Amino acid sequence: MNNRIVTRFPASWRTSFTILRGGGRDKFTNPLPESEVEVPHGLIAPRVSTEQDDFSDLADATAVLYCDLTPGLSFSNTDRIRIPEGSRLAGIWSVVGRPGEWPFGWEVGLKK
Repeated sequence: MNNRIVTRFPASWRTSFTILRGGGRDKFTNPLPESEVEVPHGLIAPRVSTEQDDFSDLADATAVLYCDLTPGLSFSNTDRIRIPEGSRLAGIWSVVGRPGEWPFGWEVGLKK
């Protein structure tokens, strides 16, 4: 059985993306370089949300990223995700909450 669900979708729906993982700080508290993990196939979709307060007219942009389970691939709630220019919902997103690992892939909440 093929458990690679994202690659079942049409190529026009899929996007590559990059996981940006912070490198932390050295013993002098200087920032260390971040690492980048390129992932060739994913799906990104807007997520409906309700804002908990009415203090602003601006709502936060939220989305969800889906990708196939791949050996060695993981997500952390401190990661950032870069969706390339020209793709749907392009830009840099922050991972929100605990990413979900399901039998057929990852579900990662995102926020701008």
